Amino acid sequence: MTSFDTSTDGHFLRNLLLFGRVLRRLGLDVHAGRMLDVVQVLEYVGVGRKRDFRDALRTMLVHRQQDLALFDEAFQVFWRQPKNEWTTMD
Repeated sequence: MTSFDTSTDGHFLRNLLLFGRVLRRLGLDVHAGRMLDVVQVLEYVGVGRKRDFRDALRTMLVHRQQDLALFDEAFQVFWRQPKNEWTTMD
């Protein structure tokens, strides 16, 4: 299991919170308290395996069946591997 230390992984945590804001703007019911729960769950699940990471976030942040596809697309775009060169789309 790969876990992370919230005191040393500030960049990851900023991205995680940004992802929560993206989901809110897309219409999902994601609030700050739920994001704190996600951080606690990730201490057990870890972030070493992308599928486990996605499944944990999906379980914690999606409350309606109709939001699953939207979450999956947002996750895929947000947590993608960066390209060699940054563009305005990144």
